[in-house]
Amino acid sequence: MDHYQTTRSIDVILAYPQAKIKANIYLFPPAGIVINTGGQDLVLTLKKNLYGLKDAGRTWCEHLASGLKGMGFKQCEADQCVWKKD
Repeated sequence: MDHYQTTRSIDVILAYPQAKIKANIYLFPPAGIVINTGGQDLVLTLKKNLYGLKDAGRTWCEHLASGLKGMGFKQCEADQCVWKKD
């Protein structure tokens, strides 16, 4: 008896910015961006991940795992990058 399984892989474009940040991260506007604030200094707050942040990979992985579990997938214990739906 032969057992066949269908495998699929995906590439999520702009994956990291899909996940929300858990910590408060503040930054100044990039050079060349002019925002009229009436002479006050302006500080921005990030709401989504950016590539290069220390926790961006972990946050994206948690976001992905939450979505896949919600769709009924189970994570393989031997290789946590593999998900299976019964």
